[in-house]
Amino acid sequence: MAGRADFLVVYGIEEAEVVGVADPSTPVIALMPVREIDRGGIAHSMWLKSQLHLSAHDLDQVESLSKCAADFGALLPLHLEIDTGLGRGGCLPTEATNIAARIRSDKNLRLAGVFTHFANAGGSETATDQQRKIFEAWCKAAALPADCIVHSASTFAAIRDPRFHHNMIRVGLAWTGLAFEGTRDGRFMEFAKNLRPVFSWRSSFVQVRTVPAGTAVGYGSRWKCEKTSRIGLVPVGYGDGYPLLPMNPVTRRPLGVERRMVRVEVVEHGHTTWMNAPVVGAISMDQIAVDLSELPDALATNWNHAAVELISSDCSAPNHAARVASMTGHHAYELLCRIPARVPRKFVEPVVVQLPSLDSSQVSTNAISQAS
Repeated sequence: MAGRADFLVVYGIEEAEVVGVADPSTPVIALMPVREIDRGGIAHSMWLKSQLHLSAHDLDQVESLSKCAADFGALLPLHLEIDTGLGRGGCLPTEATNIAARIRSDKNLRLAGVFTHFANAGGSETATDQQRKIFEAWCKAAALPADCIVHSASTFAAIRDPRFHHNMIRVGLAWTGLAFEGTRDGRFMEFAKNLRPVFSWRSSFVQVRTVPAGTAVGYGSRWKCEKTSRIGLVPVGYGDGYPLLPMNPVTRRPLGVERRMVRVEVVEHGHTTWMNAPVVGAISMDQIAVDLSELPDALATNWNHAAVELISSDCSAPNHAARVASMTGHHAYELLCRIPARVPRKFVEPVVVQLPSLDSSQVSTNAISQAS
């Protein structure tokens, strides 16, 4: 992340350790109210080399971390979270003064930052500005140290107006390239034009077979072949985060009709083409079925070499994340969170895209965050 982000922001310690191993040079902020760190672990090592920053939420937590810091003999940077209206964590402004004073009085702790979270930065500018005023009034009264980082803006607030930027912005949803589906705000829509999804999800076939007309596919026998059909089996299911349709709570049957598509890599005469094919039958825990009947016959003999694209990074594709999410009642970026660790990740294209300016004169540092 050198040259791209000054901090990486995660929620818990396990995430912080994964990120710390992957990028040992970039500081990591953990947003969860962590109360202790195990000696000898990865987080302990990150603490000792000043890579780990924790967030402070209440006095009891600060007291616990103070004991850890004294035991480790290493200074701990803390970011004090002030609840200005989200109601999800942190402390009230009336409590924050005492907590900040406690941190600043401790030789083993450092007030590295103060921050807040906006409750509705994508929807209400009035409410967001009210939170900003509360936060800035507290910061002004607190006479913060010169090296204390003040941060409040996640993706929507960062784009909405530079007055929300302070010293650092926390880019949460925008880094996925999937943050703005459904928005009608012109500022967000214009910014979204310059984003590209960060991932595609691909698998392969483990079997392709031909079945006669009338064959039922999947649990519940909800789909049957109208003609002799070629069915491909892909080893991915809801256990891997591939989304199900919403269920009727009474009948336990899907609401709506399954019309999801995947794209299949077809090679003919040395040319590669991505062709659409429908997912058929119920989604199982570990597998889905795809109707390949309308694809070229060449696939019948070369299926073991064909890639299957479950979710596409191509915004015009029928299996683009936003379309799959809309069909299944989810947010597109939620689909990323649903894909578990058992699905391998492969980094294939380190691309830097120039985005519209966020008025960099008012932003001295940037942070990429997995938590919004």
